[in-house]
Amino acid sequence: MKPGDKAKLTKQTFLHQGIFIFTGSTVEIKEIQSDKAIVVYNDKEGFPHDLEMNLTDLSLLS
Repeated sequence: MKPGDKAKLTKQTFLHQGIFIFTGSTVEIKEIQSDKAIVVYNDKEGFPHDLEMNLTDLSLLS
């Protein structure tokens, strides 16, 4: 994975700062750290949110 890639969330649906983040949502990789990634998640209204996710919670889209 590298910045700019698209990935699918495999983590169970969870609540983040009052916003539901749904399993199977497509996110864009913004930054990669050792075992984590900062991703951009767009909510249902189109507003972007930065999330810190474990690399194991992401599946690269082909």
